[in-house]
Amino acid sequence: MTDGAFKATLALYAWQAENIRPSSLLIDATRFRHQFGPGVMQWRDDCIIPRYGAAGTRKFAFHVPAGFPNTIEAGGQEVFEGPAIFPTAWFSVRQNALNWLEAR
Repeated sequence: MTDGAFKATLALYAWQAENIRPSSLLIDATRFRHQFGPGVMQWRDDCIIPRYGAAGTRKFAFHVPAGFPNTIEAGGQEVFEGPAIFPTAWFSVRQNALNWLEAR
């Protein structure tokens, strides 16, 4: 995957969130291997995160491979990324992510 393809994918995901307006979002990154180039994460903060919030997102979860740092299972905590108005958390167990997303 290139940075351009990554950006296009996130833009499409944000567009879907804007149309569907879910209260929570989940990204399965268990097979994600892309290494971000310079400025990509700042672009995400500037251009994508606000769209998720405007779409009504209240929780955002990542399902990541076992051993990923800062997962909830390894003692990590939910955080507010960049300009986000919603918490994000990382989980190595998919069901834990789903449970967290469904909890009020």
